[in-house]
Amino acid sequence: MKFLIFIFIFYLSLISVLGYGILFNKVCFGLKKNENQNAIFIGFYGLFFLTLFSMFSSFFFKHNFIHNAPLHIAGIIFFIFLNFSQKRKLLKTIFLISLFTFAALLISKTHDDFSYYHLPFVGYLTENKVIFGMGNIGHGYNLISSLFFLNSIFYLPFIEFYGFHFSLLLYLIFFNFFLLKEIFSDKNHEIIKILYLLAFTFFNLSFNRFAEYGTDKVGQILIVLLVIKLFQFICLEKDKLKINNLLHILPLFGLCISLKTYFLPYVLLGLTIFFINFKFFEIFRKILVSRSFLAFTTIILIYFLHHFVSTGCLISPISQTCFGNYFDWARDNIQVKNLSLWLEQWAKAGAGPNFRVDDPLDYIKKLNWFSHWVEKYFLGKFIEQFSLLLSTLFLIFLLFKKFKLKKENFFNKKIIFFYFVIIIIFLIWFLKHPTLRYGGYSVIFLTLSIPFSYLSYNFESRNNFNKRFKFIVLFVLIVFNVKNINRISNEFERNDIYKFDNFPFFSINKKDYLIKKFSAGLTIYETKGHCWNTPTPCTNGMDSTLKVRKNHGYYFIYK
Repeated sequence: MKFLIFIFIFYLSLISVLGYGILFNKVCFGLKKNENQNAIFIGFYGLFFLTLFSMFSSFFFKHNFIHNAPLHIAGIIFFIFLNFSQKRKLLKTIFLISLFTFAALLISKTHDDFSYYHLPFVGYLTENKVIFGMGNIGHGYNLISSLFFLNSIFYLPFIEFYGFHFSLLLYLIFFNFFLLKEIFSDKNHEIIKILYLLAFTFFNLSFNRFAEYGTDKVGQILIVLLVIKLFQFICLEKDKLKINNLLHILPLFGLCISLKTYFLPYVLLGLTIFFINFKFFEIFRKILVSRSFLAFTTIILIYFLHHFVSTGCLISPISQTCFGNYFDWARDNIQVKNLSLWLEQWAKAGAGPNFRVDDPLDYIKKLNWFSHWVEKYFLGKFIEQFSLLLSTLFLIFLLFKKFKLKKENFFNKKIIFFYFVIIIIFLIWFLKHPTLRYGGYSVIFLTLSIPFSYLSYNFESRNNFNKRFKFIVLFVLIVFNVKNINRISNEFERNDIYKFDNFPFFSINKKDYLIKKFSAGLTIYETKGHCWNTPTPCTNGMDSTLKVRKNHGYYFIYK
């Protein structure tokens, strides 16, 4: 019975997200003639709308059943009653994709950081409206992702917090829906089809375990789609650049940035629009007055506002954006610098569960870290994923053998400039946070796949292409599901806290906790180690200097 309820609520949530996607499409773009073109974005538009709404409403309401249940009922109503010409076909295809990826949703072991700060953060949003200065009580409250806010609206009756990973499967379903539609589109250039083939194969083979997603991987699959789409619009369209095409993807770039701030460098790709088009002032003006740009700026501003509320920094942990000297609840600038140092040290393999380098400040300078990074990281996790990407390239090469380098296209100035910006983004990643988790999957994929796609081929026929692509789809689906079924089986046989004893719900470690009540009315809960689902706000180490006050209905935590 639990399993049936779990499935039922997931699919109601899926329909709700699609309903909000249709609503956002109509409000932002309006014109019915865009429906066919925008069908590939509807799922992502729904995630955008709900992410934006959840971040906004958290200033005024806790995301409990009273908040969330009516929200999803409204989404289902929008899906049923709003006109959208592609609705039936959209739902049929997405439902089919969901059946072949649903096994990934059945997890007993969650991400390593889930019990540390993901679950406590999302739990805090379901039990409280925003609290100023949350960064003072724990490391995790300084690392903000809009995914936490989206997850909080899946706190629903019967399943409670066991729906917090629904968003991961929704992103994966919409990712595959987008790719399948675009690969079979007659309108797309051969180069674009190669890029989408590579993305479909690599990311489905690599990103098949939700226990490894965290807050990082959903943004990486979305940014890859958007960059390829932008590449198509700017570099490969024969007609004049259409501003509407750019407006359709602009809000989703904002969604990516709100998921993780390390996607900010991708804004540099906007420069390619102005470099290659002489009417850039006209383009800039039309973008600025569009609803699409309003949506883009709104989600980013609200996201940075949440950074400020939690830490006193506009972008945590960049100390130059912090106001610790002006607000008593804001993090001290030195503490923020130390956090930034720690994250860079960890990303450059200068720290791990069982080791720390002696002088982290010197270690991260220049390329002092490189040899140690190669030994500790590159020859392990990195080379494993890099090998998978190379295998993906080789697989596509074998299946589509008529390759030839199209030099006349490859050395087009638009493409060279666009790819040059990708290389800059790669260098920023490599020199600041060279770990796959922090944007490495996406930028390495784009760096290698774009030049590879110019080993272009001529399809012998559309039918021949479809047969070969169907083979890839079948191969990927088999591998994806075999790995997940094997994982589920192993999780039933585990003998630790992650044993699948509460199928289909993931395992939760019950923790003892201490309670500290403040005269202002706020209670903070303290545990040893990870908080898990301890009542919130939760910390794994209470600072004796912490104080709490209440102003205008909001709590402020300060030292």
